[in-house]
Amino acid sequence: MAVYAIADLHLGLGVSKPMNIFGEQWNRHTDQIKQNWTQIRSDETVVIAGDISWAMTLQEALPDLIFLDQLPGRKVLLKGNHDYWWTSLKKLKQVCEEHQLQSLQFLRNNGCPGSDDWMICGTRGWILPDDPAFQQADEKIYKREANRLQLSLESAQEQRKPGQKLLVAMHYPPINAQNKETLFTRLMQQFEVDCCVYGHIHGVPPETEKQTAAGLIPCVLVAADHLCFSPWPVASRQVSQ
Repeated sequence: MAVYAIADLHLGLGVSKPMNIFGEQWNRHTDQIKQNWTQIRSDETVVIAGDISWAMTLQEALPDLIFLDQLPGRKVLLKGNHDYWWTSLKKLKQVCEEHQLQSLQFLRNNGCPGSDDWMICGTRGWILPDDPAFQQADEKIYKREANRLQLSLESAQEQRKPGQKLLVAMHYPPINAQNKETLFTRLMQQFEVDCCVYGHIHGVPPETEKQTAAGLIPCVLVAADHLCFSPWPVASRQVSQ
């Protein structure tokens, strides 16, 4: 049972938000996602690392959630900076129960098994202190997101079986271009994370590897346009040295 990852689907089945204004690669991108998802088996897991839907409310997001539920495999969803429809876990679970969306699971302050080989945890993340746009108000959010990652890592650790690897999913990159230590990388080192996937960054050509490392931990960009809208198999590559 493989684990895959992808981010930034930017679905808009319940709202009018054409994505091709951001480039030709986004033409009919929902169809591309559906077509490429055929590689996923029903017993496999796909982590969707944020910016799932352009919807502003949970009701507007429902067509997108139904679309995802109908795709093969189990999906573990993580909030991104554009997921304004995301509410409490209680409400999200209630909507899934009401509409029988049985393949969706939500990641927030918790961890969950992805397969016999992988445990999944993560958080949205935030811009980092070295970012020129970082303001005093961002400090509180940055620390709160680090705390949420710790809660998720602790939850995963409690459930982790011997030999299981640990995957962290984030929406924002956990490190900057200089690969400096952050609260996120410090936690990943502490919990001996095996791989981190993230999104948020667009415009990176598909042929560009775009891997970085937090110490010895591979950090891989899985934004949908970077992956040509095809979920990335987590165990398929090693970080570039």
